[in-house]
Amino acid sequence: MSGGSNIVRKPLVQVSKKAIAAIQRDVFGQLPVDTKRTGHQFLKQAHQGEMIARYYPTPIEPGARKTFPGYKTEGEIRRADKLSQLRRRGKGPPKKGAGKRQQRK
Repeated sequence: MSGGSNIVRKPLVQVSKKAIAAIQRDVFGQLPVDTKRTGHQFLKQAHQGEMIARYYPTPIEPGARKTFPGYKTEGEIRRADKLSQLRRRGKGPPKKGAGKRQQRK
C-alpha cells in the first residue's frame, strides 16, 4: 500500500509547489523565471518624467506675446540690432525678389 500512496501524493506535491510559487510571486512582487526579455529592469527604475519637466520649464513667450503685443525676447532684440547694423553697411539680406536669381532674368 505504501507504494500506491506515494504515486497519488507525488502530483499533489508538485501542484502545491506551483501554487506556493505563484502566491510567492504575487506577495513579493517577483517575476517568474523565464529566459525571454521582459524589460522589467527598466520598468522598476524610478520615473524621470517629472524631473525632466522641472529641468525644462515652460516658456513664458506665448503668454507674454498675448499680454504685450510688442514683446520680444533678448535673442530677437539682439538679432534685430545685428540686422540693422548689417543693413547700414550694405551687408544685410536682399529684399524679397531682389536676389541673385532675379538679377539673372
